[in-house]
Amino acid sequence: MSDEALMDTAEVARYLKMHAKTIVSMVERGELKAYKVGRHWRYRKSDIEAYLEQRQSIPKTVDQQKKHTQDPPDINDVQGSDNS
Repeated sequence: MSDEALMDTAEVARYLKMHAKTIVSMVERGELKAYKVGRHWRYRKSDIEAYLEQRQSIPKTVDQQKKHTQDPPDINDVQGSDNS
């Protein structure tokens, strides 16, 4: 292990603006890397940063944005109206 300082659960919770219980749940689910020292969890900041990198959202492409901004289809077109 490197000489990197370890953070405790409360520090990670403040850093991520989450509740401490959520942090521990994430560790238990295997989402967040942590080390058990005695009865307490410890975290490397580099592991927290790696988690954030994995969770980074990818910006939508122009085509994807257009799909969400197009007008909805006319209800008569969708239901196949018999106006003829």
